[in-house]
Amino acid sequence: MPTSSPHPGSDRVRLATKLREIRAATGLSGNQFAKTLGWPQSRVSKIETAMQFPTSEDISSWLDAADAATEEGVVTELLKRARVESVSFREEFRKPGGATTRQRSVLELERQASRVATFQPALLPGLVQTPGFMRELLALPSGPARTGGASADDVEHMVAVRIERQAQLHEPGKAMPLVIGEAALWIRIGDLETQLGQLDRLHTLAGLRTVDLRIVPFDIVMPIAPLHGFRIIDADFVAVETFAGENLIRDPDEIALYQHMFDRLQAEAVAGDEAARLIQNVSRRVAGEP
Repeated sequence: MPTSSPHPGSDRVRLATKLREIRAATGLSGNQFAKTLGWPQSRVSKIETAMQFPTSEDISSWLDAADAATEEGVVTELLKRARVESVSFREEFRKPGGATTRQRSVLELERQASRVATFQPALLPGLVQTPGFMRELLALPSGPARTGGASADDVEHMVAVRIERQAQLHEPGKAMPLVIGEAALWIRIGDLETQLGQLDRLHTLAGLRTVDLRIVPFDIVMPIAPLHGFRIIDADFVAVETFAGENLIRDPDEIALYQHMFDRLQAEAVAGDEAARLIQNVSRRVAGEP
């Protein structure tokens, strides 16, 4: 899929602009420069328009081909800043359409992607949340009303779009693997009825062949340090959500690292009937049943 359109003033665009200026200073066209590098012309074009993020090796090759060693310091600094793009929820919610537009942009990005892999160590991802759970979660002090200035109507619209996003779990040919830590089953969001309803929903999803839902139980050794949740969108970027926004990691080496971590989690997690039994056992204990 194509990467999301970069903000005109972002470091990602500044890096692309600088590389285009360096290439143009050689007097070579994009096609001629690509031949010098031994690359397809489309690769040069995508890097210069910020639609493909360059690796450190790409940058070195670019500067060598342009005989622009004097620009290395400037380009390296731009690359360092562009590797992680920060998105502020407060700023996003101030734009036309507010929180709804932000949520719908997530939906459209997921629709374009062929694969979205999600890991959450202690919170159920939005793709499996019930409407009741969503409302309770979004109403917390960490939710969009406090951190992004979203109105009550904004929150309801966010819920509606989140529900719309969930249909993708059942789309043929769409890969949306989910791995969650067992802690996510236990952490209470809302009242007991909300939690039990959420666990029932999760139990149903775990039994579906069309949904790749896996759980890392407490009784196994966690294969990675569960510092935070993340989503891997194709090979384009990794999204790490914070209270105030999201960090979008575009460096190919770092994306590969996150994919390796996700593969380790998937390999250790339980799925199918085993995951369904784990959810059912947690549900019984939460409800106070023997």
